[in-house]
Amino acid sequence: MKRWAGMLLVFGVLLLSGCSYTFANEDGYRMAVINEGFPIPKNAYELKPEDCTTEIAKSAKYKMNGIGDEEGTPPAEYLEEIEKWGWTELADARVGNVHYFKKNDKIISLIIQQDVFDVFEMSDEISL
Repeated sequence: MKRWAGMLLVFGVLLLSGCSYTFANEDGYRMAVINEGFPIPKNAYELKPEDCTTEIAKSAKYKMNGIGDEEGTPPAEYLEEIEKWGWTELADARVGNVHYFKKNDKIISLIIQQDVFDVFEMSDEISL
């Protein structure tokens, strides 16, 4: 019986170590929970989102190792992918690690921190 428990423990450790949720551009992208047209790295792990406010219509929070450095700089490959999906960065509106993107009549705010990022769909009331 101890042998089976030991084998299960080793298997569990190996299984969990393989799921590290680390940014790798070649892993691909999927649609964000809050907006089907906004890309999220496939292996990002969804966390409990921030509360919405009058300026934020929807929010999602993700954990992913390597998504941002200490200053909150996102990988260039991720920004390129966002543009490939048809989003234009509003560079004049950027404040530190807060990036704004626009597509049609929607504005998405992307806040990158070290190993965590938030995606907000802004309400119509925001003025940038």
